[in-house]
Amino acid sequence: MSKQKIWDLHLKYDGLVTKEFMEGNKQLAESIAKEEGVIWKIWTYEKGTNHFGSTYLFKNLEYLNKYREMHIKRLNAIGITDITDYTFDIFEDLSKIDNAPIE
Repeated sequence: MSKQKIWDLHLKYDGLVTKEFMEGNKQLAESIAKEEGVIWKIWTYEKGTNHFGSTYLFKNLEYLNKYREMHIKRLNAIGITDITDYTFDIFEDLSKIDNAPIE
């Protein structure tokens, strides 16, 4: 097993995806890229719905938990409360066979 952890986050956002929305998320992405312990993040959405999500790879559980607490508070502060999330361990050897971008 790897020390690295996957955090899978799903949320509902009922606002419009505007130029301003995308610019705000670009700024957020730039901030996340500097967060200690975050190795990478993939941004996701389901076209035609209000379902958005992210999958992160963290260096370890401590970094994940610290970031999770802060980020969920940040989402709640902008009115996003319909959130589900999961923390996963990684089968590193199996994942590497399938070209997973893990260290």
